[in-house]
Amino acid sequence: MPISVYFIVIIILAAPALVFFVKEKIRLEKAKKNLAGLLKNSEEERAKAEAERDITKTVVSSFTDGLIILDEKDNIFSINPEAVRILKLENNRLLGKSFSSLADFPKTKPIMEILEKGIQIIYRKEVELAKDFIIEFSVLSLGTLGNSSGHLIVLHDISRGKMVEKMEIEFVSLAAHQLRTPLSIIKWSISMLKKGDFGKLTAKQNELVKNTFRNNERLITLVNDLLNVTRIAEGRYLYKLAPSDIREIIRVVLDIFKDQMESRKIKLDFTEPENFPQIMLDAEKIKIVVQNFIDNAIKYSADGSKIAITLQNDGKNIELRVKDFGIGIPKGQQDKIFTKFFRGDNAMRANAVGSGLGLFLSKNIIESHGGVIWFESEENVGTSFCFTLPIKKT
Repeated sequence: MPISVYFIVIIILAAPALVFFVKEKIRLEKAKKNLAGLLKNSEEERAKAEAERDITKTVVSSFTDGLIILDEKDNIFSINPEAVRILKLENNRLLGKSFSSLADFPKTKPIMEILEKGIQIIYRKEVELAKDFIIEFSVLSLGTLGNSSGHLIVLHDISRGKMVEKMEIEFVSLAAHQLRTPLSIIKWSISMLKKGDFGKLTAKQNELVKNTFRNNERLITLVNDLLNVTRIAEGRYLYKLAPSDIREIIRVVLDIFKDQMESRKIKLDFTEPENFPQIMLDAEKIKIVVQNFIDNAIKYSADGSKIAITLQNDGKNIELRVKDFGIGIPKGQQDKIFTKFFRGDNAMRANAVGSGLGLFLSKNIIESHGGVIWFESEENVGTSFCFTLPIKKT
């Protein structure tokens, strides 16, 4: 057989193997390219991850609040310089160790006492680490609900703010006390003029004296409110609880506003319930609340309007409701109504006199009695202010 025929036979027999070899070579080349791509992507991803980690580390380190990051086992993963400063820690000694190892540092004692039963979610709890050194302490979960991947402890130094607040309170208290004496003397002098101790007044003089007396009373009320606010802030707003009939408190307050309501032709709708229980309360403090409710109802109502007062007893609580049909409270401002010095835009446009302290004080008084205070209002329709007080055995 000719040699060429042998070559042809060999090529025919070897063709499948050659085809397989070529295909395999192509497949290997593709795999090689894919592997190279994967390696390249992996390098890029690793570089990207490292860059992100460096950015995160820089942000954490430069954060103005103290941060302690705990891993899923609540071991210390990271502590930033501000946390080291606040708690007087040694960063290198703590990384990788259990959160409980913070107890070795004296400054952490108040925090460790709060977390003695383990890590728990806490939001902005005030903690005094030392005299005049106060922080807000928060513990946040780093994972989703029920799947924690660690915790973040935030330490926010509020010492300076507390110091400024204390200075403000002391200044207000001092100023209010200094104003009290001259205002009392003015009140006494005007009272003598009203009674005619220095001779009979003409109608015009009498009207002028009445206006002076009324405005002096407003100043005295403002001074008393300021003093009460400072006492609340300092924890000195003490309560003297005694068995009391709230109907009597309402009668006394209504008598204060009787002339004002008559002069403005404001009608009162109030029927005293019979057989009403006495409850344990501080009559002077509750009088402040009732006075604020009725004063606001009169102040923000039109002449000839109506005020409705209801008093109820469900066996567990008593409820007082004072409803007016006045200017109401703007919906966008209702969440601020119990904050210090707040007054609604429409109230200021109405030129009604007020300090913005009455409802702040009222809320503190009612809640200190174990009660609940709230309101219902619609602008240009009217407002109802309400509170409940628990009926306790006297």
